Amino acid sequence: MIEHQNLKQIIFASLGIAIVFVATIFIRIPNTIHGYLNLGDGFILLFASILNPVFAFLVGGLGSGLADIAGGYGFYFFFTLIIKGLEGLIVSYLIKNNQSSKIRILAYLLGSFIMVAGYLVADSIVNQSFWLGLVGVAGNVIQAAAGFLIALFGFPILKKIPYIFK
Repeated sequence: MIEHQNLKQIIFASLGIAIVFVATIFIRIPNTIHGYLNLGDGFILLFASILNPVFAFLVGGLGSGLADIAGGYGFYFFFTLIIKGLEGLIVSYLIKNNQSSKIRILAYLLGSFIMVAGYLVADSIVNQSFWLGLVGVAGNVIQAAAGFLIALFGFPILKKIPYIFK
């Protein structure tokens, strides 16, 4: 049974990396400073709801990081790997033993905060100015809100798929 669970986690993680990549690269709106808004965060949060923390890190970090490379933002790859990876890891860790809706909502909010704060730091470093980094916060908050809503409304749909929670 343990091998089956591991295989299931690997399959879902692989699917998650692909879906986050697609949602990040194909659904993007350029923002004001070296970046873009995308829907990948919603899928990071969703997959973090069903995967263990290590696989959730890989889904967030690699799915989004590879999209940065493919989309011409390779200079953000390492920032994205860490920021989106931590977003997935922490959300997964917080809800792995407690699937209550209150805990999930708090975990999604914390994951969204990690993304916004992480990109404030990353944008400040890339642009060599805290003030220029601050410019990206509004767009990242909008992206985080969209991701939060995708996860909030998507999770009940996932819960209806028997194979995922069996």
